[in-house]
Amino acid sequence: RIELGPKDMENKSVVLARRDTGAKEFVPWDQVGTRVPELLDQIQTDMLSKAKERYDACVETVTTWDEFMAALNNKHMAMAPWADEEAVEEDVKKRSATADAMGAKTLCIPFQQPPLPEGTLCFASGKPAKNWALWGRSY
Repeated sequence: RIELGPKDMENKSVVLARRDTGAKEFVPWDQVGTRVPELLDQIQTDMLSKAKERYDACVETVTTWDEFMAALNNKHMAMAPWADEEAVEEDVKKRSATADAMGAKTLCIPFQQPPLPEGTLCFASGKPAKNWALWGRSY
């Protein structure tokens, strides 16, 4: 946010206020054109970093049904090896439903896959896993 009041006009400066942190800084008019883009880049970097930290804290890598259910019960998403079959997904949806929460579903198959060692089994069906999938519940 850019603030410009009577005192700022007298001082030939503006106040740049960050909405993400509340920090304010005074910038002379002749530096606004260079400082604003720098500040916007820094805000973007900071917000992305914070969002990534929050996301990473809510994803648990699991390989068993019990670990999967524990992650869901913690209101986290679960990254799990999956057989990539619609029937397995439907079974997971039914089995993971509780009185308090809907069943889990696949959210995506990440482009960047963790290593999937040969012989890895699907966490839900015990069939050979074809990939990793991110699972979660809707709340």
